[in-house]
Amino acid sequence: MVTTGLSELAREITGPGRYKSYPMLRRLPDWERGSCEPPRGRFIMLASARRRPVRWIAALALTATAGFTPVLSVTTADAASTDACGVKLAKASGGTWTCSFVDNFSGTALDTKKWTVMDTATYGFYLGDTCFIKGQGLKLSQGQLKMTTVRKAPFTCKTPGGSFQTQNLGAGLATAGKFSQAYGRFEARMKLPAYTGPGLHGGYWLNPQEMAYGAWPASGEIDVAEWFSAWADNMYPSLHYSGSSLQKDTAFNCAAGRVGAFHTYSVEWVSTKMDFIYDGKLCFSRTWEPTVQIAPQPFDKAFYNTLTWGAAGGVDPATDTTDFPATLTVDYVKSWY
Repeated sequence: MVTTGLSELAREITGPGRYKSYPMLRRLPDWERGSCEPPRGRFIMLASARRRPVRWIAALALTATAGFTPVLSVTTADAASTDACGVKLAKASGGTWTCSFVDNFSGTALDTKKWTVMDTATYGFYLGDTCFIKGQGLKLSQGQLKMTTVRKAPFTCKTPGGSFQTQNLGAGLATAGKFSQAYGRFEARMKLPAYTGPGLHGGYWLNPQEMAYGAWPASGEIDVAEWFSAWADNMYPSLHYSGSSLQKDTAFNCAAGRVGAFHTYSVEWVSTKMDFIYDGKLCFSRTWEPTVQIAPQPFDKAFYNTLTWGAAGGVDPATDTTDFPATLTVDYVKSWY
């Protein structure tokens, strides 16, 4: 069950900890980096002054074929060749990617056969000091998913183990319990709000179906596209695992693309490396170097799609000048093997 996986993650990712690879930390001197504590939460990388950064956990509906190793490409096949994801994409070594998951958000309501909606009261996860309440912050309109974060009068956000006070309400969803896959191509087309300033945070992530190698970061995490409004020109792809390095496993020079316009963010994942591709251009390639496991561990297990959106915390906190309400618009999410 989904709840079992999420509860397991909540139990394992607890206790104090340092920041994960937050991009702005590169601007701080070493002594100051070492003194930083995580923001109070991150959904799907929820962090807290009391808990370790997290990012949902889930079960699977569809997994990759055993022994399958995809190859990389961003080229397009013959336009006459299509599948559920649209025009087939060609692999560099020949053949084409096969569509394994797609949601074009073309209906009038979210397809709950594909997505699990984040709810803090049920699963205990939150983003910064952003609360998630099922049924709020998500809307389908004109073939797009609208994820909206708002600032309200102070309210109590309930969790399974208690509650906290906040003014921020966000939105998030994951294919937890519905779809996950090891290796392949994963992609989201999104439009960030036309805002540059403090306080907004979200993105597109891949998280492990099972905590096969232990609590975060041992079981891995793939940040396909992480965005902070305070650094709005950049998008930050990252890998997290035992032995991951801020300097090696996070890219600091990947352009987010013009805010207020749609852009495509992808990762092509094979057993030896990951290529992060933004708007059809390779911006970061990384072969991971675990210190506890042996590569390709921990990235040899099924991961699932996740989208989150809310008020930021930590070094990019929301203020009275933050442009609320703020909406992240998602055109589609697709996966291939």
